[in-house]
Amino acid sequence: MLKRNRLEEGWTTLFLTWAMVFVAATAIVQSNLISGLHVIPFVGTIAILVGLALAKSRFPANTAHLFSLIYGLFLVLFFVGTNLPADMTWRERVFDMLLRQVEWLRDAFGGGTNRDGLIFVIQTAFVFWLLGYTASWYTFRNPREWRVVVPTGLVLLSVVYYYVGPTPLSLYLAAYMLLSLLYVARTYLIAREKSWRSGGVRYERTIWFTFLRAAFLAAMIALIAAWMMPTFTASAAVGDVFGQASGPWKEFQDNWTRLFSSLRSYTVATSDPYRDTLILGGPRSVGNTPIMDVYVPQRLPYVYWQAIVYDTYDDGGWEIAQQGDSVLHYPEDGVLNTPFTQAREVITQTVVNYLPNSSFIYAAPEVIASDRQMFVDASADERGDLLVTSLRSRYVLRLNDRYEVISRVSTADANSLRTASTSYPAWVSERYLQVPGSVTPETLELAAELAAPYDNPFDKAIAVRDYLRQTITYNDQIPAPPEGVDPVHYTLFVSKEAYCNYYASAMALMLRSQGVPTRVVSGYAQGEYDEETMSYRVRASNAHTWVEVYFPAYGWIQFEPTASIPTVNRPEDAAGGNPGDAFNDVFANRPAFDRDELLGEDIDNAEIPDGNLPDLDALAEEAEAGPTGFLAQVSIWQVIGVVLVLALAAGLIVTANEMNKRVEGDVLRSYIRLGSWARWLGILFQPAHTPYERADMMVTAVPEGSRSIRNLTQHFVLRQFSGNGDGPFDTLQEWRELRPLLIRKALTARWQRWRERQPKMKRRRR
Repeated sequence: MLKRNRLEEGWTTLFLTWAMVFVAATAIVQSNLISGLHVIPFVGTIAILVGLALAKSRFPANTAHLFSLIYGLFLVLFFVGTNLPADMTWRERVFDMLLRQVEWLRDAFGGGTNRDGLIFVIQTAFVFWLLGYTASWYTFRNPREWRVVVPTGLVLLSVVYYYVGPTPLSLYLAAYMLLSLLYVARTYLIAREKSWRSGGVRYERTIWFTFLRAAFLAAMIALIAAWMMPTFTASAAVGDVFGQASGPWKEFQDNWTRLFSSLRSYTVATSDPYRDTLILGGPRSVGNTPIMDVYVPQRLPYVYWQAIVYDTYDDGGWEIAQQGDSVLHYPEDGVLNTPFTQAREVITQTVVNYLPNSSFIYAAPEVIASDRQMFVDASADERGDLLVTSLRSRYVLRLNDRYEVISRVSTADANSLRTASTSYPAWVSERYLQVPGSVTPETLELAAELAAPYDNPFDKAIAVRDYLRQTITYNDQIPAPPEGVDPVHYTLFVSKEAYCNYYASAMALMLRSQGVPTRVVSGYAQGEYDEETMSYRVRASNAHTWVEVYFPAYGWIQFEPTASIPTVNRPEDAAGGNPGDAFNDVFANRPAFDRDELLGEDIDNAEIPDGNLPDLDALAEEAEAGPTGFLAQVSIWQVIGVVLVLALAAGLIVTANEMNKRVEGDVLRSYIRLGSWARWLGILFQPAHTPYERADMMVTAVPEGSRSIRNLTQHFVLRQFSGNGDGPFDTLQEWRELRPLLIRKALTARWQRWRERQPKMKRRRR
């Protein structure tokens, strides 16, 4: 029952309380992270109303909270259950949702990845039930305005901060800030009105309107000022300072993406310098901003951090002409099913990102695994192996985000590459030998001249590489080639100046014209190595493009034609024909990569992943299998019956508690109850006994409760016989101390009497 029919705090307060929760819930819906979120505003609204009813009721706090949890669980399961297939019975829906929650908990504590989108809806709905209920409770029963504003605000802020989709959720945050400021002003005025009324201060009843109007204007000015303030950009220096303190937060982020991996991700403008095309244009300006730190187990002879691969040259630029479907790859799916190649060394890299928004997974070629959920942009060869173009994190990488990636670095020696087969697979010949008609005859003649002395692709690649490094001057401030002139021809025969994009393009096209399959790769050069931390600091100035040549059985091998970048020669043979060679120093006596061991299964029988990207909207679709085993034997009516019994029991407990308080809260009834407890203790009062004599008899039986017994008796005597018992006296507090003692003594007395009767009962049976 409600304490009063009218709302003492005012309907405006209720509206503001509801509006804050509703705005936050609507922002969750508009984020469109998963289907089914439309139930959140309904849950929050009902929670506000239920919280108001319980806050205004006579129920104690714990009882009201218990009822709220029961109502919340029922309503959340009901609303979320409407998202399940219509052909499922409600019994099947309830147990299906419970089983999903059990599976989610198993993944949470077992380190697994949960891909069930409905779990996010269930848990978010319950969170908003708690937010709505507590908002009403701390507004209308136990006023604590910051316990209303802060929790809901933090939930909304976290969504707005990490949401990278097209909907302007910041407007919802602005609306919430405005509503919360009005709410704080309104609740402050309510507290002042109560103090004015208790002090007999006269005031205008319509002051609330003037007060809210002034609060609204102040809030609008504050929001406009905040909106006009300049934003702060992220920096690597900040990342260096706080990097050591980000461990727990990073762990939370990783666990979040692991346990809610079905949430939709969005593509936004990023800080990546690379796109799906590479144009040979004019001067470049890259700056010296830190991009990332890459931690490695040992210093490498030379390494690139690959971002994206280009396969087709046309009209003065490179593009990805044969791009297949993107595959959403989860860390627990294992290594990527890339073509197996020989002479590779597995290395693990830990990358710390310093870009404010980045999508690429940077790593040494060739990547086989990562601890990030990632989109693998790739096509497939005739065996179904993935031909990777780029790896992009499913969730945008923020400043100081970390990820691990595993690569297979080539350790092939020069002689092995010289003697490699030139029988190329069809996908290589069709894709990486393309030479457009815009390549001039002079370029083709120069390529033929450089390659003529050699009979193998490796030496041809070395010849072209060395020619470019020796004859073309490095200059990254060159103007763009004249319109209508092929950039490669212009570089080789006119300007003879270039930067990496031009060097790589010239080498790739000249080798292709000689039947050597090549491709152009963009990313970053290795950067500065720090011996102490065993890491590479990669800066924007390390942005780079290089060439890779395909060798059957050995895969793609990197070549460096740019004059400003050092190149490291490979050892002549596997035995280390050049003992001082850097490759030999690093990889000597290391075990070879065994794909069987890494995959944990036979290569020929390895399971090839589906090459199609799962529809992100379909990730929210749930399994339709109903409950099995014991759960299948339980009727929904049995569940309802259990719930009703529990609710009835809770109601009886609450009713008994209320009646008990009415008795023990009155001095006269308390004294009568003392007489009832005396009978339980085996004490027989006589009509001639005075109240104090009766008290002495009870104190003899329960000496620990003497103070409370005498206090209750004394106030009864004063109330009954002198008329002086109207002073303040908390009988409930006395009973809270006395009741446990009386219960223990009564049970002990009953036990003793039962034991005393047992010998008599045995004699009678005889």
